[in-house]
Amino acid sequence: MSELRDAIGILRETKNKWERRVPLVPQEVRGLVAGGIAVRVERSPTRAIEDAEFAAAGATLVDDATDCRFIIGVKEVKASQVKPGQAVMCFSHTIKGQSHNMPLLAHFMKQGATLIDYEVIVDDAGVRQVAFGRYAGLAGAHETLWTLGHRLAALGHPSALAGLRHAVEYHDLAEMVAHTRELLAELRKEGPEALAPFVVAVTGEGRVSHGALEYFELVGAIPCTVSEAIALPTDSPGDRTLRVLHVKDSEIFVTAGTKRFDFARYLANPERYLNVGSMYLPYCAALVNGLYWDARFPRLLDASTLQRMYRDRTLPVALGDVACDIDGGIEWTVMATQNDEPAFVYDPATRKATVGVTGEGVAIMSVDNLPCALPRDASFDFSRALVPFIRSFFGTRYEHGIGALTPALQSAVVVAAGKLTPRHQGLARFLPTE
Repeated sequence: MSELRDAIGILRETKNKWERRVPLVPQEVRGLVAGGIAVRVERSPTRAIEDAEFAAAGATLVDDATDCRFIIGVKEVKASQVKPGQAVMCFSHTIKGQSHNMPLLAHFMKQGATLIDYEVIVDDAGVRQVAFGRYAGLAGAHETLWTLGHRLAALGHPSALAGLRHAVEYHDLAEMVAHTRELLAELRKEGPEALAPFVVAVTGEGRVSHGALEYFELVGAIPCTVSEAIALPTDSPGDRTLRVLHVKDSEIFVTAGTKRFDFARYLANPERYLNVGSMYLPYCAALVNGLYWDARFPRLLDASTLQRMYRDRTLPVALGDVACDIDGGIEWTVMATQNDEPAFVYDPATRKATVGVTGEGVAIMSVDNLPCALPRDASFDFSRALVPFIRSFFGTRYEHGIGALTPALQSAVVVAAGKLTPRHQGLARFLPTE
């Protein structure tokens, strides 16, 4: 086999038709090239940033960049792309022992290659340093409004919101925000009683939730408190101004005895907490859920609560499950949807889900790859955060071991020269047996 090039190779994304992001944008490539680092970029007809922009930044356009010593992509690479002794940086979807990617992890080890996963580039407090969560929130909030507008129209309540396009259909975030503001201005002048008042609740306090809150701020929503949301039908009858209610973790999860919330204790003993989040939802037209959930934690909306609220007609018209945990925090989230068909209607009578916004049941938005909907903005943001780590990794001559890397990068090395690193040794039990 020919020797690997001393260069960074940027792969084209091929996982699905929506994946148009790139880990490094031309602006950052220009800086790397100016610093003496060669960059080779695979040509792509679908990438949100055109080949010519990379060429203008000094990159070499190629059909295959897998001959580089260091290759980077957004989603996991194919096993066939990994060469002996190579270093690869991507979202590998291996660090939790995901069964479908254990053969890929085993291949890295067999090839004596190095795998760095963006998801575990973390600081001393364990906070991720490069992530797309903000854009999941931005796009998810928009698709929730899309779902609300189109579901209302299907129920016989047309409004300006039905004029919203999918996030993926806009050139960028700025165009999406500008169009949404125009339609919200129309709605304030004329619209259905179902949106008077017009409150959207946002749950969660992480990157995703803050991305959703940022979206509502950008489109001109007015923040409101729980007490204000409850009083709106009396205080502001007929007012269709969009308001956003941020329901914090401490307002959702309380202990049975003290009715208080302590985040550290919640993480340590989630079974001791009750979920009272549903009490806020009857005053809302839509919900954007960004809460983290796994099987240890109480659900935001379990099936019995959903059934009761559906029967009592107190559920929001649209449930935007940005977290998109199947059978998870919102138990009726039974499927993931796509960027061009973001919603399904779940019928509790038949327990069946139908893609779209028509039919009996509850409309749920559950796209599981939301950052793909804003690929240009997401790529620029991600690239700015990533490039210092790229410089650091490439500059250490990493083949001498990971000890010279910064602590943040050391945490992200899953496999080093074919061996699982100490902090990721637990993955060994998931590897396929020969």
